[in-house]
Amino acid sequence: MSTHISPDLIAKLHRFGNNNSIHNGGEFHFPERIAIDNSIYMSAPYTLYAGSPYLDEEKNPVIVIRDGCHINMGLQIMAKHLVQLERNVLIAPNVIISDWINVPVAAAQEKSVHFSSKGIIIGEGSWIGTNAKILGQVKIGTGSVVKPNSIVYDNVPDYCVVAGCPASIVQLYDSTSNQWLDIATKEEADKILTSRKLQPLLSICIPTYNRANCLDACLNSIFSQVPNNDLIEVIVSDNASTDSTAKVAKRYCELYPNLKYVRNTENIGGDRNILAAMQLGSGKFIKLQGDDDFFVDNTIQPLLHVLYQQQDCGIIFVNVLSGDGAIVIGEGMNSYLAATSFYATFITSLVFRREELQQIADPQKFISSSYNQLYLQYGILELNPRLCIMNCSMFTYAGMASEVYNYGGAIIRGYLTILEHYVGKGLSEDAFNSEKKFSLFNYVLPGFRAIVAGTTLSDLTSFEETYVEFYQNESYFEEGLSIINSIRPWSPRQQ
Repeated sequence: MSTHISPDLIAKLHRFGNNNSIHNGGEFHFPERIAIDNSIYMSAPYTLYAGSPYLDEEKNPVIVIRDGCHINMGLQIMAKHLVQLERNVLIAPNVIISDWINVPVAAAQEKSVHFSSKGIIIGEGSWIGTNAKILGQVKIGTGSVVKPNSIVYDNVPDYCVVAGCPASIVQLYDSTSNQWLDIATKEEADKILTSRKLQPLLSICIPTYNRANCLDACLNSIFSQVPNNDLIEVIVSDNASTDSTAKVAKRYCELYPNLKYVRNTENIGGDRNILAAMQLGSGKFIKLQGDDDFFVDNTIQPLLHVLYQQQDCGIIFVNVLSGDGAIVIGEGMNSYLAATSFYATFITSLVFRREELQQIADPQKFISSSYNQLYLQYGILELNPRLCIMNCSMFTYAGMASEVYNYGGAIIRGYLTILEHYVGKGLSEDAFNSEKKFSLFNYVLPGFRAIVAGTTLSDLTSFEETYVEFYQNESYFEEGLSIINSIRPWSPRQQ
């Protein structure tokens, strides 16, 4: 812990995180109602006035500063109900933030003061310019900018720039053109804001069936990071669940207008429900999300940043095996196969550009393979070979058992048939043959061993026959067959 304020003062705060650098020389009024999270820099002088215990009996913090905020000298915060700085907010010098309506700090102790009913939220990644004032009942949207010397009395949407007194929108991010557009009138701003809702930057599409508890955790992992962000829509495609899935989804719909819930009238099968979820999305990018896969905190905004930077990529693949944060740009099916291998079947790693997705003539061509999503990825790369690999440990997993499927039919027949379909259409025969061998010894046979041992659940009917059908002409056929027989002795004559 790195800090300049005294341990005695730290002990009085509602909470105080790690790796903070809070300079001495500031004022904390009612520190028990001030919460400071992690990795925060605050330069003196500053005044944090957290209401008065004589005004109400609440014990919750009314000033909350989230992780990664950087605050320059001269900040004054006066909070009665709540002033909350979300993660990575940047505050320039001499900023005043008060949820008491247009009241100077010195007047805070006057009992006749009026104050707002909800307080102030400053969205993640926002920047507040020098000498700016934010007053009253205000929400500053995610990624927005308040220009110097501005006075904000009203809500500021996500991803915009405001200026003036009172502040008004002067620039807006347009997800359709991927540009920041100058704004001259309120009508222009309203038009772009409406357009962003019609085509957000990202649709997170969640196919689900009878996993109400998992869906609850999945949705919470999204909306706890990006509540009502108009660059994101969330789609839930319910495959006629018989549990409380509908109740969970509708509860979130009441809270978040950017969530759309659709329930199939009958169970259409897992693969078709995955495709149905994707086709419901209207975003520029379509991201699949398993209902039992949960976003790690503070990962959705970095994903949005990658989408903003790489909007010409047909496929963005989240490599969860590496957390080094690298962004790797590549081109073509061979490059993609080398980077993703069998992990391209993991739906939660997949982000598709919708423009190319809609151009695939027969999106259900391999719908019975268990890996139709693999076919769609390579179909997009045939249309647009540019791709992005995002190394990020972005998800945690509930580890729910998947539907029982025929193991050999999916992992051998389905996987190899789809890849072979693209040989000569962008995928080289050498790349295909290399992956055929690699997947056998690194995924197929280890998975077969786990199923026989009972550690995972799948149908092994005709596994050996499928192996023979697809591998009998390969030089390593006998080696693979020997491993199979060591796991579960088999002879064609027994069948």
